[in-house]
Amino acid sequence: MDRIELITAEVCPYAQRTHMALIEKGLDFERREVDLADKPEWFVKVSPYSKVPVVKIGDKVVWESSIINEFIDESFPDRPMMPDDPFRRAQARIWIDFCNTRWVEHSYDLLFAREKAEQDTLREKVVADLRWMEFEGMARLSDGPFWMGSEITLVDLTFYPFFERFGALSHYRGVQIPDDCLCIIRWLEIMRARKSVLETMHDDAYYIARYAKYAQAA
Repeated sequence: MDRIELITAEVCPYAQRTHMALIEKGLDFERREVDLADKPEWFVKVSPYSKVPVVKIGDKVVWESSIINEFIDESFPDRPMMPDDPFRRAQARIWIDFCNTRWVEHSYDLLFAREKAEQDTLREKVVADLRWMEFEGMARLSDGPFWMGSEITLVDLTFYPFFERFGALSHYRGVQIPDDCLCIIRWLEIMRARKSVLETMHDDAYYIARYAKYAQAA
């Protein structure tokens, strides 16, 4: 089998998704860490968007975490991480898109917001997103404990890194996971015990320190 190389940066949630996918698939791979504040010339050449993650398998180069993860899943079909049924697979992709477009956008907009009124509005959007994920997502799609049922999928890997960083959002913007989001709370407990999380995770203090420059008023 061709050598698998993950080009990554440990602070990046998108890169963590792919790192987790490789671990969940049980694949051997090599990590190559990039300093995003001082990107080397070789990285700019291999990453067309100058972003992580990038995966190289032999002479194949793939970028963008959601695309990489489906590519990995399809290339190595043991331990499948998407539903077999086409409709369920479409639902999985809808929630992956929700994370990539709505959840991430609202969360980072809140982190970056400077004015209190703007923060209050965005905080309400983040809480609404959480309840939408709880009651229109996990509670409807899954008999638990994962997003799509009894087995972990790429949907779980898509969302988890941003929940790992939620402690920093709580610290700087005072937003909390609502108490009635029981599926999400249980899911987080189970995810935090996964090998793929234990091998890639950082604690709240790590993210609080690294997100300070974005969250604190200019």
